[in-house]
Amino acid sequence: MIIARPLAFLTALAGVALAIPSVGAAQTPAVAHQSAVIDIAKMRPKGLLVDPYSYMSPPHNLYYFHHIDELGFRIDPVRRSGPVFPLVTGRVAPFDATIRVEGKDVSLDEYIAQGYVTGLLVLHGDTVLYERYAHGADRRSRFVSQSVEKSIVSILVGTAIEAGKLGSVDDPVTKYLPELASSGYRDATIKNVLQMATGVDYNENYRDSTSGAASIGAALVSGMPSFSDFVRSMKPTATKPGTEFNYQSVNTQLLGLLLERVTGERLNRWAEQKLWSKLGAESDAFIYQAKGQPNSCAFACFNATVRDYARVGLLMMRGGELGGRRVVSESWVRQSTTPDADYLRPAPPDSTGRPRVGYAYQWWIPYGGEGVFVASGIYGQSIYVNPARGVVVVQTSAWPTPGGTRWLQAAREAAFSAIARQAAGR
Repeated sequence: MIIARPLAFLTALAGVALAIPSVGAAQTPAVAHQSAVIDIAKMRPKGLLVDPYSYMSPPHNLYYFHHIDELGFRIDPVRRSGPVFPLVTGRVAPFDATIRVEGKDVSLDEYIAQGYVTGLLVLHGDTVLYERYAHGADRRSRFVSQSVEKSIVSILVGTAIEAGKLGSVDDPVTKYLPELASSGYRDATIKNVLQMATGVDYNENYRDSTSGAASIGAALVSGMPSFSDFVRSMKPTATKPGTEFNYQSVNTQLLGLLLERVTGERLNRWAEQKLWSKLGAESDAFIYQAKGQPNSCAFACFNATVRDYARVGLLMMRGGELGGRRVVSESWVRQSTTPDADYLRPAPPDSTGRPRVGYAYQWWIPYGGEGVFVASGIYGQSIYVNPARGVVVVQTSAWPTPGGTRWLQAAREAAFSAIARQAAGR
């Protein structure tokens, strides 16, 4: 049992019927689309994360987070090919874990109901111990990753270095993108960008429609400005690159532009060639953005099935190789999941009672050991990897706000820890 730190309140999901299939079974969608049909042309672009009329807002997100391709965006496919890496889904004993949050115990099924979860899968090794879908989703649904895409882009940067397209993470970004010489990135290295330590003037406040997060979201849904122009518009601050962590989606968008420049390929095509065709994926994935957006979205727009996200986690847990196919080097996996500066390392709880989560190359590193690393996105998207226990957990969700509530955040943390303990102890 894992006990979460005391929290202020519980936000419960009421009146939602869940269809719970057996492990390995597909759920046939039986829930009608109850929210309004969203016309992206009628959305306020900078209101993507704050306005009620948005596919990101409840109740619409419960449907659109696994139906992004119905909104009229440009869909760039990431095709699968080759043999599928098999996940073991035979007769597995029922799996549950007790999650203790705010002094109360909840089961996994209760956690799904209370946590706005649309999909949850637990792997121990390559065996599926638990798989559930809700809100009309099933194992064929392709779920938006939000910032889980950042971790996927990190893998792709590693493949570009190993293919000789990029020299080193220590290279300045202007070596490859000279048009950034007069921007806030003029002194930043690729490593600074990977570690969210660039010092550019950008605010990731999701609830402020004047923030950088709102502006990059507007570029996503309207196509204006181009992502390349947006990145070039970044101004420097007094913070020297490589000295302070500041989570900024614009940094990952720069990595996407960098990949497209040095590979000569659209981001989806590079992902297809270097990741999806070697991963053993069972389904095509896709990246979405406005039809008028000339650049590929790199920071929050990848869509795939829960099982294929689990394969990404398993790939990383196994050092960059899966099913006998090498995707990225073991050294890149190690660098990607190992903070190498004090300001990036996780730290024990401070006066607020919350530990500091660490960061490496677009992967989060929780405090507490076991080599855990996490890909995380707003509204509750996660790939949790626990190498010490051989466990991967994938969660897709539609929280009512980007950051959720304190209960949702702590419940997710407690759920993943409890699941890992239970799975490894079977």
